[in-house]
Amino acid sequence: ARTNLGYKTLHLHKGTINCLRTKHKTNTPNQPANQKQSSSMALSASHHFFFLFSLALVSVLLALPHPVVAQCKNPPVIFNFGDSNSDTGGLVAGLGFPVNLPNGRTFFGRSTGRLCDGRLVIDFLCQSVITSFLSPYMESLGSTFSNGANFAVVGSSTLPKYVPFALNVQVMQFLHFKSRSLELVTAGSGKSISDEGFRGALYMVDIGQNDLADSFAKNLSYVQVIKLIPSVLAEIKNAITVLYNQGGRKFWVHNTGPFGCSPQKLSLVQNHSHNLDTYGCISSYNAAAKVFNEGLLHICQEMRSEMKDATIGYVDIYSIKYDLIANSSRYGKFIKQLLDFFDI
Repeated sequence: ARTNLGYKTLHLHKGTINCLRTKHKTNTPNQPANQKQSSSMALSASHHFFFLFSLALVSVLLALPHPVVAQCKNPPVIFNFGDSNSDTGGLVAGLGFPVNLPNGRTFFGRSTGRLCDGRLVIDFLCQSVITSFLSPYMESLGSTFSNGANFAVVGSSTLPKYVPFALNVQVMQFLHFKSRSLELVTAGSGKSISDEGFRGALYMVDIGQNDLADSFAKNLSYVQVIKLIPSVLAEIKNAITVLYNQGGRKFWVHNTGPFGCSPQKLSLVQNHSHNLDTYGCISSYNAAAKVFNEGLLHICQEMRSEMKDATIGYVDIYSIKYDLIANSSRYGKFIKQLLDFFDI
């Protein structure tokens, strides 16, 4: 099944989760529909420097008169694989790495291990389908895995494939999680996820940005970074194929955002004034992101033809975020002030 979601069409597709339906309120006067739709997936933060920017995105999101309401008899099961864009505490649980305030200050009032001042995209998705936030797989205290698990960890990439916590390692953790869950179900545990739960679950994949960004950080040229992309995409396709062979049929794949606009990247790269676009973003970084995204869309299309009984949604995060930057004045003065502050 084909599902491509961009800033003009972003919504929770009815084929993504069996029981999921969407209700949309009538557009308010003088407010473009794509504004409401594009912002609903825009909130994420990939680094400590991004916490103010993410606060701005929260402000936009909470102001939208276009909520997504789920009508599910039972909360859906969700499994997430990725990096800091969707890590809800994996780094802290896995390595004991301190993630302190101001992370978490605007919603939780404390640090939760998210590199964000509030909630991430994965959190808003969970809320929209009326289920609890996903517990990090490696969090041993206070976790609830009845609605799935989050395998994402800050800094994760696809390569090298056996370095914690690469995508391949996250998938292996999932295989162990599934095996133990089914053992517990057989033993009579009513709280563990059943085989039916695994088959009906939504599998989210949001990774690849660190493969690109880390390569640039190692002073690889644009051409050298581009040459690495096919290997990165092959790892993503392999991960989804493994999940499919395990019974997964609903996939939600995020492309990578315009990381050349990240204040963190802009602060680390010296003498880049010749390499900036109209909006102050690093052109070569964003160009690499676009090449990656084109390849990711291509493998999603390939998998749709190979896995005909699966729904594979491709979410155009790049367009959503870049639209916020390019049209900041449309989305409110607060975002524009922050972009001006960061010289974006």
